[in-house]
Amino acid sequence: MKNKSPTFNFEILRHLRKERNLTLEDISAKSGVSFAVISKLERNIGNPGLETLKQIAKALGISMSELVAMIEIRESEVRRESRDSSNGFNFRRVIYTNAKVVSVSGKKGSHLAHPEVHENDTEIVFVQKGEVKVTLPTGDRLLSNGESIQFDALLGHTYEVIEDCEMVIVHTRKDRKF
Repeated sequence: MKNKSPTFNFEILRHLRKERNLTLEDISAKSGVSFAVISKLERNIGNPGLETLKQIAKALGISMSELVAMIEIRESEVRRESRDSSNGFNFRRVIYTNAKVVSVSGKKGSHLAHPEVHENDTEIVFVQKGEVKVTLPTGDRLLSNGESIQFDALLGHTYEVIEDCEMVIVHTRKDRKF
């Protein structure tokens, strides 16, 4: 009989706890789950029940479904790109459950703004070649080879190609689902 691969990896609990500047004692006190159980889970030892996960999630300030989504080990996903063009830009898109990855090429003078396509996303723009002006409510940012920027995609923003460009745009959902 083959060993079944684990379904969950609880090591993320340590990261979530530290991200919130909490100690094991803090989480234990807030959740009512023993220090020893939380410590073991952070080392991926043990298999907690639903009530334990619910209490830990509450102590971390997240929902149980968010916690389960973070600890779940998913099989690898292979997706096929889609292609389209708009306003002098060529797009190659791949969409996953929690992220969109877009390879973009644009010709000098091209402009693009599509605020209606953005939801609760964080947008990361990485310029691989050329020069692009990103206009945000806080001002313009001129990005060239090897530079990137991250911002809330709900902020109104536009792209203007200053020099023929290639860039990668990544959207990650704040609520973890597309």
